[in-house]
Amino acid sequence: MPTALPVSAYVVLGLLGRHDGATPYQLDQRIRQSIGHFWVFPRSQLYAEAGRLVRRGLVVERQEEGGRHRRTLSLTEEGRRELCRWLAAPTRAITEIHDEGLLRLYFQPQTCEAGIDADAAGAADTVDAIVRLAAEQIRAHEGQLDEYGRLVASGTLPAGSPQRATVEVGLRFERMIIDFWREIAASPAHLVGEGGAEA
Repeated sequence: MPTALPVSAYVVLGLLGRHDGATPYQLDQRIRQSIGHFWVFPRSQLYAEAGRLVRRGLVVERQEEGGRHRRTLSLTEEGRRELCRWLAAPTRAITEIHDEGLLRLYFQPQTCEAGIDADAAGAADTVDAIVRLAAEQIRAHEGQLDEYGRLVASGTLPAGSPQRATVEVGLRFERMIIDFWREIAASPAHLVGEGGAEA
């Protein structure tokens, strides 16, 4: 039985399944315009993963003989079978949230001056920090919500398609997280003092 591939490999296989004969640069652009909204995939990882898939025989690489000597990538038959196998397999994977705003909220209150106890920093300072954090997060998530709105309005994702459905999740998430931060901004004091239990 072949060694299981990491999810990052299936990102490349899936992109090539939709955009066969693409250059790594073109794949990177596709990521930024599509799955990059919900799956962080650095350019360096894309290039490394494409190389590994070529070595495994799941992707074939061709290089132009003239011009810019661009490299294009295509799925092999084995690569297409592997992609289809992964798509058909059940998964119990759950959503992972890597949200720096939530991380910063979790670690309140803190004091960053040596020798000063966090409690001595005062509840008012912590409330101010939480209010600032909430305002920053609201602006950031409203910007992302606008980006999703522009994507939907562009007409590149047909209504009822799997691709449009993933953007709809993004829209719902941004609305939910904006509501969350608005609640925090409206009553930050309840997170401080007795209400802010240590976890």
